[in-house]
Amino acid sequence: MAQLDVAIFIVSAVIMAMCRQPTGTRARVPSAPVLGDQTFGPRKPLLLHLTGDAVREDVALPPAFFQLAVEALKALICVLVLLLRRQCGLSAVVWNGWWHTASFALPAAVYLLMNVLTVIAARLLQPPMLQLIASIKILITAIASRIVMSKKLEPLQWLALVLLTVGVAVGGRGKSTMESGEVSEVPLLGVALMLFNCTLSSLGGVLTERALKQRSSGELTIFATNLHMALHSLSMNASALSLVTSAELPRLELLQMSDFVALSNEALNGILISLLMKRIDAIAKNYVFSVSVFTTAAMSAVVLRLWPPWQFYLGSSICAASMALYAQGGRPKKIQ
Repeated sequence: MAQLDVAIFIVSAVIMAMCRQPTGTRARVPSAPVLGDQTFGPRKPLLLHLTGDAVREDVALPPAFFQLAVEALKALICVLVLLLRRQCGLSAVVWNGWWHTASFALPAAVYLLMNVLTVIAARLLQPPMLQLIASIKILITAIASRIVMSKKLEPLQWLALVLLTVGVAVGGRGKSTMESGEVSEVPLLGVALMLFNCTLSSLGGVLTERALKQRSSGELTIFATNLHMALHSLSMNASALSLVTSAELPRLELLQMSDFVALSNEALNGILISLLMKRIDAIAKNYVFSVSVFTTAAMSAVVLRLWPPWQFYLGSSICAASMALYAQGGRPKKIQ
């Protein structure tokens, strides 16, 4: 699995690095980033779960340090790709003034808190349930987009969002089963963290979309804008950890292959998500994410021998139906 991860990681990075289309332009949903997100996105809950104490005795990287490592790896990837683009004679603009880089500070702060809490929640919840609960952020993102960016949705799209909420509520019921027996009830702390995270994700997504689509970002590739985000997150995370003297320290001697795979998956998935937000919008990006709930369930069955209850599949199907309804509502009306 590790060799496959490396191969997909390299191929995806090269494809995005050589893409000549300016990031400031609006286009149809690009197939490569969507395919990449569907490759890395479904594995996120599972890989994060494997880094926690639910499946192993000792944790190598506490949540804050895990996210610190993710942002450092993301910054390294962006620097290497930008250097590669420069060597190939492609655009590699990084700096466009202090006001421009400051526009990424707030979304970076929101995403930093969200990502740390996501690691905590992923180590508490079973992967399919985490993925399903996270789908509620689509509704919150729509509301945030309406408030922050004055984005208008059609009535059919609002109906789809209500249907999505019903799907999540239905899918959260029942108990999962494993080969060793029935899994305990869904931890309330994990659910509460994910619901709060949905708000943070929605706010961060809208703020990031606005920063990515501003005119001053038009000359920058997605790797340049991600470098700004990563450096802001690194400085904030490092400052916070330096002030918290009681913070649990990482135990590097306990690092396993699953930790390295999870770190690389998080770093590249973050870049792919921002590329999707640049080309489409935060709401559509979240719907692309929600499709992967079935893939996550299948992977959890193979790796963890975990089988969600029938309510989960019913709720997931309702969510998938809401996605089709949302897309139908967003189609341009024919002029008579």
